[in-house]
Amino acid sequence: MSSLASLLFIAVFLQVVAAIDHRVGGDFGWNLPPTPTFFSEWVRNTTFFVGDTLRFNSSGNETHNYAMPESEAEFERCVKPGLFFENVIFAILDRPGPKYFICNVGNHCNLGMKFGIQVLPIPGSIPPNAALKIASFPALLLLFITIITNFFFFL
Repeated sequence: MSSLASLLFIAVFLQVVAAIDHRVGGDFGWNLPPTPTFFSEWVRNTTFFVGDTLRFNSSGNETHNYAMPESEAEFERCVKPGLFFENVIFAILDRPGPKYFICNVGNHCNLGMKFGIQVLPIPGSIPPNAALKIASFPALLLLFITIITNFFFFL
């Protein structure tokens, strides 16, 4: 009976999510692009979900960072946000919606070192409001099974 409770515990609380680690620019990496549309073309063939990461790898002879403009208008105009990430090469996509990335070094953004993405929710995930309503169900079910299992064990 305790094996059944353990299996139920795993089934209820273990949600397998396969996040993807995207290398920005593919094999080319996060470098000055050969064309101004290089990164937007790379994005066109890629789908991004909550939990995925972006890896900003640059070649050893180039210096780049990334910044995240707050709006599409700032992205389009290459407005450099005050906050940028110089030594951090990973960005975790933590919520759905549009995200914009630019290189904050020199004139790199105007040369095409920028891209915008749409982050999608995890397929089959429960919307936040629905999760609040049913969040206690698995814990109550597990508690009930544990009580019943222990009751029969001690009889």
